[in-house]
Amino acid sequence: MEADLIREFTGLVVESLYVTQDFGTATVACRHCADTTLVSGDRVTVALSCYEDFSWEIEGVYCEPHGIDSVEAVMDVRAERQAVVSAVLEASGYYPPRGDFQPDALTLGEVSLLDFSPTEAGY
Repeated sequence: MEADLIREFTGLVVESLYVTQDFGTATVACRHCADTTLVSGDRVTVALSCYEDFSWEIEGVYCEPHGIDSVEAVMDVRAERQAVVSAVLEASGYYPPRGDFQPDALTLGEVSLLDFSPTEAGY
């Protein structure tokens, strides 16, 4: 299961309902300290939840000094799959659903799973 999650998260674009990157500068802010700008090559931790057991959504990206290592550290445990990973931000191409090609969009690379909360843990 860990290998499957790593495969799902590798290459995931750092963009969601909760996280917006600046495609023009290929940057994203740390959720904890919004004044820290994260760029390609930065090691980060990322909180994710699986919306309706269908689509993984990034809930927050954290710089190394404010890194997290557990689901409970940043989210309430809910009746859905949730995870925290360590990753390196990488610049790669992305076509947003309603936008132009973004050649340097930030994605997740070198992913390792730090914590996982299955759906049943939220009941």
